[in-house]
Amino acid sequence: MNINRDEVRRQLSASKQDHAEAVPRFREALKRVFDHDSDAASSAKGALVGVPSRRSFLTVGSATVLGSAMLVGCGKSSKKTLPVSGTSIPAPSSTTTTAPGSKELDLTLLRTAQSIEVLAVQTYQKAIDSGLLTTADVLDTIKLFQSQHQDHGDLLAKATRDLGGTPYDTANPFLDVEVVTPALAAADAEAGIVKIAVVLENTAAQTYVQAGGMLTTGDLRAAIMSIGATEARHLTVLYGVQAANPVPLPVMPTRDATPPESYIGPNGPVETPPPPTTAAS
Repeated sequence: MNINRDEVRRQLSASKQDHAEAVPRFREALKRVFDHDSDAASSAKGALVGVPSRRSFLTVGSATVLGSAMLVGCGKSSKKTLPVSGTSIPAPSSTTTTAPGSKELDLTLLRTAQSIEVLAVQTYQKAIDSGLLTTADVLDTIKLFQSQHQDHGDLLAKATRDLGGTPYDTANPFLDVEVVTPALAAADAEAGIVKIAVVLENTAAQTYVQAGGMLTTGDLRAAIMSIGATEARHLTVLYGVQAANPVPLPVMPTRDATPPESYIGPNGPVETPPPPTTAAS
């Protein structure tokens, strides 16, 4: 593939930095979920729920966007900016951190997010094993994304356990059958693998945006969205690989977030479609 290697490498470097910053932020946010008497500094708490600091601004291409302000937490109803994709999302209608809300909903969202991360890890391994990734930079990109998705899955599993639930360490069956399996079967070149990666990363990013408005406490919203920056950066990198606009939309939608049919409830998947049948030749 003909790609802008310098730009892709720059974005990959930024992705590593995003990831390195997101992991401790996620853990600190979870600490607040389960330790409301934490004596963490006010400035640190503010950063977790979207109060930008001087270092929270970064530039991707020509778009200057907020870093920590993507964290959907407490505060006034306003637009938050999703980092590294240059898009804005509306704040959830309710931003209180006092009401516990539905624990079952929180666990469902966490388990569903984990299932997407597991699906990404497994899909990228199949892509690596396929032999279709012939450009070194693209192969390195997929390997990096795979390792970051593994870390995200581990964090979500811990969050689920801490909330009293059982982690879901299986690839999302609905998305696997409906989206990934047929796409992998149809891919016959590197470009096809990149298209699959775009779909996966877009689904993950939009799902985190949607979950940020559905989770029932500001602390959990901060935790889930702290890794959303890395997911969004993945999209920026992949758009660069495709020589596409790295910021294609002014507002991050949620129409491509994983559908309710794919949710992982307390008793497992809401729906698992039958595997596709192969017509006889």
